[in-house]
Amino acid sequence: MTAHNNPKYLLFHNTKNQELTVRSDDTQSQEYCTFSYPPDLPPNAWFTQSNGLVCLSTMFDYVYQYNPAIYLWNPLVQKFKTVPDTPLPRFKVNQTWWNALAFGFLPEVNDYVVVHMIKLRSNPALNLTRDTYKQYPHTVMIGVYSLNTNSWKKICQDKVFVDRVTSKESGFVNGRAFWVGRNDNGLHQLVMFFDTKTNVLRQIEVPYWGGFYSPLFLPFRQAIACFVVGDAVFENYEDLEEDDESYSPHLNIWVIKGGMTDELSWEKKISATLGENVGTQILGTRNNETLVLLDNN
Repeated sequence: MTAHNNPKYLLFHNTKNQELTVRSDDTQSQEYCTFSYPPDLPPNAWFTQSNGLVCLSTMFDYVYQYNPAIYLWNPLVQKFKTVPDTPLPRFKVNQTWWNALAFGFLPEVNDYVVVHMIKLRSNPALNLTRDTYKQYPHTVMIGVYSLNTNSWKKICQDKVFVDRVTSKESGFVNGRAFWVGRNDNGLHQLVMFFDTKTNVLRQIEVPYWGGFYSPLFLPFRQAIACFVVGDAVFENYEDLEEDDESYSPHLNIWVIKGGMTDELSWEKKISATLGENVGTQILGTRNNETLVLLDNN
């Protein structure tokens, strides 16, 4: 969370109490203020924030019978608005492989965007099956909302085939909305991202990280990054041997290299051993640059 004038702030989301706490972005991290959800907003809704605005949705709450309502909330002025209905048709759960949502800020045009995507399980008009639906176009339906125009645009693509999105969580950096998914019956983990500047959807398998901790995917600088923090990080399966030095807390960071047309790859940016008192749980990044870790003490 940032302000246009100094100082900058960090936003903490308390999911148990449905509260937001704003703290100063400095070494003291002093509490600035606390906000509760407005009573008109749904509790326990999908939540993400970008540059001071909060996006909430009931899209993933089956209590609402797939009511894809989306809200934008400014906690500092305690105002919110309901986003117009997504242009994507409403499908039953058994008609889609996955449903994904993301939200972010575009500083180049001073605009906020919501990205909604659906992967169809089949097309009733073509009577497709799981084995044949990839042969047909328009199997990925994408809606992009602009706050500046208060309107959606609809896009269809068929070049990314992700069997499932493994989490409702999403990220947004440098105009790219991204999610984590799996292919080939869950054997291969990947990152799928949609570039709101070029309207191109792509995917890349995650790097092999070794060890026993699941990777975390966050914005880092101006790239999508893969973070692994744990007691052991190995480069190859052959290295999985007893080694006292391998079991000290360690951090590896990879970032995606490549644009929207050239080949994608991962570049390792950081590989470092952490101090004994440094926590292994990543809470997030500050200004997409500095890691925020949970203190073990």
